[in-house]
Amino acid sequence: MLHAGLHYDPLPEPPRQLHDSGAARWCVVQTHQHSESLAERHLSAQNFRTYLPKRKRTVRHARSVKTVSSAYFDCYLFVSLALHQQSWYPINSTVGVRKLIMSEGLPVPAPHGVVESLMSATDEDGILHPDILLRSGQRIRVIDGPFADQLGILDHVGKTGAVRILLDIMNRSIPITINRDKLAVFS
Repeated sequence: MLHAGLHYDPLPEPPRQLHDSGAARWCVVQTHQHSESLAERHLSAQNFRTYLPKRKRTVRHARSVKTVSSAYFDCYLFVSLALHQQSWYPINSTVGVRKLIMSEGLPVPAPHGVVESLMSATDEDGILHPDILLRSGQRIRVIDGPFADQLGILDHVGKTGAVRILLDIMNRSIPITINRDKLAVFS
């Protein structure tokens, strides 16, 4: 029984500027630990388009060495959604999925071009090669560490995640080695 003084107010409509109503956008799905491939299989079985970037890594155990592929971003994968045309509720109850990353009641789409550029650097086996995104001679900006906001030229990309850049310090090109996640391409 409802009281006369109480009334029901529906939740306010979330702002639309963060979310496109038209085309499909890539959204981020958080998975349970080591369940990225399992979640990808189950999402694909539900006709969701997924993208799981992978990397090769070496596993040593009991005097044996194996090269295996694992998720590039631990506990995360991407799913393509047309937010206002497609039901995304089943994603949260999919095997291997912890949750769909949300804001204000709607999935948060990745910025335009981010997932597409990752996909362009992925081979036919699903292995992401980030060195394709970085090329020698590119203008680079350091975004973290003691050289933050310094501009330089990319000199060499290593396989372990380290890159060598040439910074212009006191009218000299000084080579420094830095982790690639501390860099941004300067345009």
